[in-house]
Amino acid sequence: MGKVIFWIVVVVALLFVLRLWNANKARARRDAEARKAAGPQAMVQCSNCGVFLPKADARLEDSAWRCQDRGCSAHEAR
Repeated sequence: MGKVIFWIVVVVALLFVLRLWNANKARARRDAEARKAAGPQAMVQCSNCGVFLPKADARLEDSAWRCQDRGCSAHEAR
């Protein structure tokens, strides 16, 4: 009887893990489709390193667009 309960718990746990994995895949697919459907994004240039990046990924500091790259920030500190 103990072995039967053990295997039932193992199967239920496996099904739960598979369900979580499939939900994450579906969410990633849905997010990718939403980004694709959004169309082209406005691009801005980092005022420090000159890299062009989507406006959604940039941050505005002192009326200048900056990228979020750590190397760019470290270069600025020098």
